[in-house]
Amino acid sequence: MIDHDEAADLAAFMLAFRRSRTEELPASLFGEPSWDFLLELFIADARSVRMTGRDISELHRIPAAVASRWLLHLTAEGLIVGDGTGDLDDPLTLSGAAIGKMERLLYKASMLKHRVSE
Repeated sequence: MIDHDEAADLAAFMLAFRRSRTEELPASLFGEPSWDFLLELFIADARSVRMTGRDISELHRIPAAVASRWLLHLTAEGLIVGDGTGDLDDPLTLSGAAIGKMERLLYKASMLKHRVSE
């Protein structure tokens, strides 16, 4: 299993790659606000940084209304703690369950990467 810092580095790579796609292809082809929220909050947790929904929505150019709806959904799914009303200015964190799920997903991504490169 990769450690939390390695997983955060992989998540940061994923976000950087996701952002770079729009340098070659139209931004309208891409859009996964919920995944952006989960990756950003995972990285923030690993680096002991607090983020708000507004921080993430501005960073990823997610319209405020869309970001608010995703916050409500992610909260209802038990993945985000710190927001129950969709307020973009509330500090956010991933739930313990979400951190575990993200660690497992990132571990799987790491294993896939190693298999493909062999």
